[in-house]
Amino acid sequence: MHPSANKALGQHFLRDRRAIARILSLLPRQARTLEIGPGPGALTLPMLRRGQPLAIIEKDDRFAAIWHAHPEITLVHGDVLQCLDDAVARFQPDWIVGNLPYNISGPLTARLAGIALTGGMILMYQREVAERICAAAGSKPYGSLSVLVRHHYTPRLLFRLPPGAFSPPPKVHSAVVLLTPHHQARACSFQALQQAVRMGFRHRRKTIANNFRGVLDAETWRQLAIEPSARPEQLDYAAWMRLASRLAHLG
Repeated sequence: MHPSANKALGQHFLRDRRAIARILSLLPRQARTLEIGPGPGALTLPMLRRGQPLAIIEKDDRFAAIWHAHPEITLVHGDVLQCLDDAVARFQPDWIVGNLPYNISGPLTARLAGIALTGGMILMYQREVAERICAAAGSKPYGSLSVLVRHHYTPRLLFRLPPGAFSPPPKVHSAVVLLTPHHQARACSFQALQQAVRMGFRHRRKTIANNFRGVLDAETWRQLAIEPSARPEQLDYAAWMRLASRLAHLG
């Protein structure tokens, strides 16, 4: 009997066996894998049974104590927003998997998007967030996360899950997203892209030129081949990369 879900930590534990099997089928057995928020171990235990090299980040003291008893796991006990970079540097994973806490999924994804892995990521989200991540330029859900994940990855929504796939059931539907590395050279750093996106999506209803008023002039927009009257969500990744590169050069 495992501890009950902690509402304050946004915990909803995956229990759908078909979903678990589909996720595991994408993970090569020998791939070094970092799992975020394993909880009672719906994914963790099967990975252990097949000998997956595994590290986990667990904030909940109750579950951390349980996983501490498994010496074959590299346990990082702490808040993922604070210890993610250290865990990645220490364990050097090929893959990251996780049923991400709904209450931090946005800022956590913005951090994960900057980590270039050789394998990829399989992440569970509230359905609306998953759709936002995978959205194409010009669509309503397209936003900053849609741009950021494309720096290192190609996102794909794999499948949706009803509330009953989790315990306790959340009030919303969920979805699983696969991030596959494209290994393409980029003209700007992830940090430069992040800074441009933060400014550019600051006011979604304003034109892109208005969001950069006083920073970029009409001639610069012409050189960037970006229509200054466009809305932020109309710019595809390539346009954001050009914009970020120019801003980085301005210093």
